[in-house]
Amino acid sequence: MEHSDQVLEKVALAAHLREGPAGVEAFLRQVYRETALPLADLARRLGWPVPVTAAVRGELDRAGLTARVPGGVALSAVGRQLAGAVLGLAVLEDALCPTCAGRRVVVDLDRWARTLACLEEMHRANPTVDTTLDQSHGTPETALRRALAMHHEGALEGRAVLILGDDDLVSVAIGLLALPPAAGGPGAGVRAGRLVVVDIDTRFLAHIAAAGERHGFTVETVAHDVRAPLPEALRAAFDTVETDPPYTLPGLRLFLSRAREALRPGVGHDLFLSYAARDPAGQCALLRQCVDLGLAPYSVTPDFNRYAGAGTLGGSSQLVHLRTTDAVAQPAGPYDGPLYTMDERPARRTYRCLACAADHVVGPGGDFATIEALVEQGCPRCGGRRFRSGKRTTGRRPTGTGG
Repeated sequence: MEHSDQVLEKVALAAHLREGPAGVEAFLRQVYRETALPLADLARRLGWPVPVTAAVRGELDRAGLTARVPGGVALSAVGRQLAGAVLGLAVLEDALCPTCAGRRVVVDLDRWARTLACLEEMHRANPTVDTTLDQSHGTPETALRRALAMHHEGALEGRAVLILGDDDLVSVAIGLLALPPAAGGPGAGVRAGRLVVVDIDTRFLAHIAAAGERHGFTVETVAHDVRAPLPEALRAAFDTVETDPPYTLPGLRLFLSRAREALRPGVGHDLFLSYAARDPAGQCALLRQCVDLGLAPYSVTPDFNRYAGAGTLGGSSQLVHLRTTDAVAQPAGPYDGPLYTMDERPARRTYRCLACAADHVVGPGGDFATIEALVEQGCPRCGGRRFRSGKRTTGRRPTGTGG
């Protein structure tokens, strides 16, 4: 066999892996410790997009180092030899906490059964995903886990809390926590001083307001496009902000800037940011945006959030807890550049109706903005709701840095 460094280098180059040979070694280490792993689970453990993980697996298969077995990915005999004898790996019990899986926050299914039941009911009634806004609904347990993490950090009780974009229903989880812990009730008496949701999607604002009315908690909803500065009444008015912005660097910076506008002046106010896992360069860019805005990273918890549907990111993202410093926030003016993924990577795809074979173009400038919109309306010719995807056309990438 070639020298191990050469093998790792070749695999990394062939798979276009930004983590380089160290990333390939991390892949082998994970599979060596826990075989066999489903591809999506492996992607979450590595913090990689599923297609990237699949590309590395393909190159390792071709190199004879991995094999596809029932249950997922495993090392071949040659791969185990390289991992053990050459890379010096050994199968040891993983020190990661088996209860919280490194998230630090545990959602006890018995303790929070009623709360989760309420959130699950809300989740089932969610408006459809609007992919033009980079929506991807977090699971009910994720919404509650975020709320409990905020409570643990002292960022809820008696605090003015702003949720900046909330198709994950974190505000509903916070509202349910505020309810008195009556016999069999969903709450815990953890009451925020003020709870406000800002979102461009009025469907979700109505959905959240209805939850407050039904369950008896107070929540303010504000329809607003963050491309414009926040309304005056929301500036410098909050102790805590929670956000899960678009996974582009322009989107990240804009949402962080608006969050900074909303936080009170001074040191130690909390911002909870959910964002996709990044390769080292991307993670550096993410944290640099935070630091440049006077936000100090206090913790980074990988695989904290889970989303409905695996998707290319493995249905997972990290939680970054930030606190304000004494740096003076510079107000951000109106923004008219690329913001969402579709703005940065415009693409159109043709979908064929399985009932009448009519073709429909989906994407920017097409017949429908998203496949979800096409399915919801149905085929204009026959009303069918089943489609097969066809050719994808990518437009010119706008000027700007991608996430």
